[in-house]
Amino acid sequence: MPQLGFLSFLSEPWFVLPWYGLGALAAAWVLYDGQHANSGLPAVMKGAWPIIVFFFSVLGLALYFATSRPPRKALFARVTGAAIHCVGGDGLGIVSAMVIARLAGFSFWEEYWFEYAVGFAFGWFIFQYLSMRKMAPPLKALWMGGRAEFFSMMTVMAGMGVVMGVVTPLVVGQQPKPDTFAFWGFAMLGLAAGFVLTYPMNYWLVKVGWKHGM
Repeated sequence: MPQLGFLSFLSEPWFVLPWYGLGALAAAWVLYDGQHANSGLPAVMKGAWPIIVFFFSVLGLALYFATSRPPRKALFARVTGAAIHCVGGDGLGIVSAMVIARLAGFSFWEEYWFEYAVGFAFGWFIFQYLSMRKMAPPLKALWMGGRAEFFSMMTVMAGMGVVMGVVTPLVVGQQPKPDTFAFWGFAMLGLAAGFVLTYPMNYWLVKVGWKHGM
């Protein structure tokens, strides 16, 4: 098995506290920016970006500036927006479910499918539906949102699954509880892995017109 001890910093307070502290400040600023200087940002993205910036901290803020502020490169901005929209909605559900599952003592697969179900519901009924509703009547918007969410969620949870099932046990030996620094460090890593894996999927979804991005 690969040696992944170098990732142990993800469980250390000297990393986790500044990372999320900066993430919280940056997320608050992005929320403010979306209501004022960048008010042309789609409403659903104004909700997704602060979530992403909270978890991805300075990296998320850099991505926000690169893709959500003029000048924008059209396709890059659209695909990034689609991926952010996906991981923001799914990630909020996934991490919420992860907290519940760890406190309840779920097994790995019980937790995995619980996170999948909650993340899918958040992504579909809140983020995807609200986007599609601007372009279609309710039932059609529900179908279009579910179609996009199905493919996006597969790839997000693939990344989360690798981090949860392989990486985390190799580094810290067990699934950490929500009151530990390791929980938040590896939750961030799982969402980052999900973002990387879902990016090419969202590129395809944008190209075929099933998602529209930013």
